[in-house]
Formats: sequence, structure tokens, C-alpha cells
Amino acid sequence: MADWVISDQDIESTEKLLMPNDAHFPDDARTVIRCWRSTDVAACPGSGKTTVILAKLKLLADKMPFENGSGICVLSHTNVAVDEIKKRLSGYADKLLSYPNYIGTIQSFVDKFVTIQYLKGQSEVPITFVDDAKYARKLYGVLTNQSYPSPYYKLKSFIHMRYERGAFPYANELGYFQNVTVKEDGIYHRNERLAGETSESYKQYFLARAELLKKYGVLRYRDTYSYAKGAVDSLTDDYSQLFVQRFRYVFIDEQQDCDEVQRDALERLFDPNKCCVIHIGDTDQSIFGSVNVDAEEWTPCENHLQIVTTSRYGKSIADVLTPLRRNQDPIISIAQEESAKPHIIVFDDHTINSVLPRFITLLDRYNLHNPNGTYKAIGAIRSDDTKGLSIGSYWDGFDSKPKSNEERSYWAMVNSLIEEIQVNKLYRAESITRKLLCRLFHYAGIRNNDTGREFTVAVLRQVLHDEYWEVYSDALIQLAEMQAYSKETIDLWIKNLIDALFEDAEVGAEAIYSSLPDYYMEQTELKNAISGERNVFIDPIRGRRIVFDTIHGVKGETHDVTLYLETDRQGASDLNRILPYYGAGRTGEIQPV
Repeated sequence: MADWVISDQDIESTEKLLMPNDAHFPDDARTVIRCWRSTDVAACPGSGKTTVILAKLKLLADKMPFENGSGICVLSHTNVAVDEIKKRLSGYADKLLSYPNYIGTIQSFVDKFVTIQYLKGQSEVPITFVDDAKYARKLYGVLTNQSYPSPYYKLKSFIHMRYERGAFPYANELGYFQNVTVKEDGIYHRNERLAGETSESYKQYFLARAELLKKYGVLRYRDTYSYAKGAVDSLTDDYSQLFVQRFRYVFIDEQQDCDEVQRDALERLFDPNKCCVIHIGDTDQSIFGSVNVDAEEWTPCENHLQIVTTSRYGKSIADVLTPLRRNQDPIISIAQEESAKPHIIVFDDHTINSVLPRFITLLDRYNLHNPNGTYKAIGAIRSDDTKGLSIGSYWDGFDSKPKSNEERSYWAMVNSLIEEIQVNKLYRAESITRKLLCRLFHYAGIRNNDTGREFTVAVLRQVLHDEYWEVYSDALIQLAEMQAYSKETIDLWIKNLIDALFEDAEVGAEAIYSSLPDYYMEQTELKNAISGERNVFIDPIRGRRIVFDTIHGVKGETHDVTLYLETDRQGASDLNRILPYYGAGRTGEIQPV
């Protein structure tokens, strides 16, 4: 299909399906849509690359099934592709989201097909994933249940000594050990570094962890990544050949955000000479490039394609963004309406509380009054524990760790799940997931086959462990490795989990959700309880909703207006980083407070 010709009629029918009336793909996007060879695609911010990917998927779906039963693989760092397929390609969703195709996150793909397979070979028993507390108890048991001389004598003695000297009151030594963590540079108790990475105690910790995996098959969800490099190194040519046979077309989105292990795994699994592999990304929007100076940046191949046009914003914004691009390649705006000129609001420690009112004044100046408009205030640093500026510095109402105990509604429980996973409390998110499943099963009338009774959280946990552990653990890994969380992505994750649990039954997510009462699915009363509704400042005069969020939390979204909030990270401000690209005051307009 490398010589497959895409006609103008093919593209026109795709435009009618995916784009607004009278909207058309620009020439550079059409070139990408017509390309069926392995290559890289460098897309500018706001280029509509998601729509381009959907266009290619629609055209491929028209040609399915392929010869030899091969399929399509679409990988990104979030499940946005799945969401968009269901929303914008609903007529093709069943075909695209079923075997032999695979559409999901990069990390879940690497976990499922590389790391977990490798770990199964390292353990003598089936693998069980546990939360941090249970893992600490199991690991402590490995340290203590040893005959003399113990291979972990140094570590055990070290923990005992630190416990005896510790200023924190614990009921026993295990309580102290449960607050011990290991990082790349040593052993820590809470935030206190106890021993370095060259110490014997540090080495024995990893020996004990290896024994726990080998003999008992016990592992934490977040530890899978630490085994990923070894898993990738163990890949054989025969195993890799299975993937080029199964997937004829491979699309890897947000390529610039892949880390070294992910890139290595995907390069080993997908030979671009044996299947069509298209990497799509924007080096100017790299997450790792901004937070990890040691990360190797993605560089598109020599004969790569480009999408340099955008309809998201006008020429005034495109011209401001161009100097910030690595190669300073121009962005060509094809927006029908010109954007307002960017402004810079200047403040100091005494006037920082006036930044938000000044932003509202600018909205008034440009007659942006729509109370249903999309207005966002975003920054890089969410935590209020950091030194220097954070998002909360600009608005006292910002809650960096919002909590909700509401369990009477679906969306409030979804929000609670998001809150726990965002602070790396997967075990709590897992517990909320079971509570939510029990509630859904209650309304749908689904009962335990063995007892005929409704599921309780405890009973459901046992059933999931005994009968559906592989499906459930895969779903939890996928949850843990998501790059961004929203009520839409978590809603979809829950529905996909239900469909996987009931794969061999007539009931599924669609049937269950159709039985839910309206009051349980109500969102209007959860102003500050559901994701996307918390951290919302309401303009008291015009009623505009200004949503405060992180840069990564809104990545890929289109806003009417965005207020970028200066935050401090890595010892410098955002403004200090960008001024050299311009020369002070060269663009925009300085607005003293």
C-alpha cells in the first residue's frame, strides 16, 4: 500500500467528516495525509496534527481488513486518540479500536508488551502488584526472615540503627521502614538522605527487591519503569518480528516527549523498513526539554515532512512564537480572524495580586465577554511547597491539592480518583475504583454469581484478584502511566475497564451506563468537585470562568485567551529564559500594573 494514491475526493470526504463547514486541509497537511512511507513529521503548535492523524485513520479504516490480518498501531502519551476516535470517528470506532489494531499510550504499550513480559521471566511465581504499604511489609519480611549470615545484614542493621536514633515516633521498626524510600542517589527517610548510592546498604536494598520479585512475584506499579531498560535490552529479533507482522502502520504521536527507554523500545519493535512508521511531534513543545537538561532531544530525520500552518491563532501570535522555535522556522497562520496582540503584564511582590484583575481588564478591552468562553490561566509549577512563584501565588483561591469526599455522584468519584493519582497515591485510586465499580454494579443490578448478593468493596477486590487479575492489573498500570488526567480520560478508562472485565458477557459499559439514574450522573451541582470545575475563578462583573491549571494539564487544548503565569523552576524564571530570544520589549506590549 506504499503506492496507495489518495484522491482529492478522498480528502474532501474526510474534510466533511472531521472539519467545520467550508474548512479544508492546507497543502502541507495534505502531503502528510497522502504519505504512506516511514518518515518523521514536524508539526508546529496548533497545526491540527490530531485531525491529520484521524484523517489517516479514517482512510485506513476504509481499506481494512489488510492482507495477512495486519493492523494499525497508534501510540501517544495520553488516551486522547481513543477519545477523539470515539467522538469524531464514531462510525469507525468499533473497527479501529478492536484487534488487530492497538491504540493507547506509549507507556502502557511498553509495559504490556515489553516490561511485564520480561518481569514474568524474572519471577518464579505469578506477579502480584501491591501498594506501597504492602510492598514495604513484604520487603521488610525478606530482610528479617533470613538465616545467619544474612545477605542483608548491613541494610537490616542500618535500618535498626536509624530507627533507634530517629526523631519520629513509630510503634515499631516496620513503621519506620515503611517511610524509607530509595532514589537514584541513595536511601531516604521522608526527605532526609540516609545513605548514598555507593553504600553497601543501598546495594543490599536492590538485592532484596530482586529476591522479592523472583521468589514471591511482588512488585509495585511504579517500579515497572525501573525494569524497563533491562526489558528492552532483552528483546530478541524473533519477538520484534511479531510486531512488524501484526502492525502494518504505526503512528507515534508526541515523539518529542518519549524518553530514552521508550524510544529504544519502539525502535526495536518497529522496523521502519518492514512496516510504515511515522513519528509525529514538535520539538518546541517537549516536556523533557524543559525539565530535564540531560534528556536527548528528538531530531526529525533528514527527509522529514512539515506542517507549518495553523488555524488556531492569528499572525500576531504566530510571529511572537516563531523566535522561540529552535530553528526559528516561521509559523504560517491561516486563521480566518486575526488574534489580539500578546501582552506582558509586569508586576512585583507588592502588585502580584493585581495580575488577575489586569488580565480581566484586557479581556474587556478586546470585548471578550462570553461567559461560556474558554479562558485559562496556566503555569509550570502547581505545588505551593516550592520556593518562589507558583500558580497559587496569583490567586489565593487556587488549591494545588483539591480534595473531595463526595461519593454520591459519578463525576465526584471520578474527581477523587484523579486527585489521588495526581499525587501518586495509586493504592487510594485503586480503592476508589472498586467503590465506583460497586456503585455502578448496584445501579445496573449486577450481583455476585456465587452468592447472588451485591458486591462489596472487599468482595470485589477478591473477585478481581482471583478471576480478573491480568485484566485489572493491566488497567491499573495504564492508569498509573497516564501523562495527563481529566474527567473525560478517566471516564473512558473506567468504561474500557468495564468492557474488558465483561469481554465474554453480553453486558458491557454501554448497557451499564444506560441504566444509571440521572441524579447520579448530574454535574451541575459539583461546581468545585469535578475535574475541570475546580480552581475556577468567576469574574464577578462579566461572569467569565477563568480556569487555573498547569501547562501540561492543558497541552493540546484550544483557548479563547490564555494567561501564562510566571513561575520559578530550576533556579530561574520563565521570563529570564525567553528574553534572550527576543531582546527586551521587542514583541508584545508591556503592561505595568
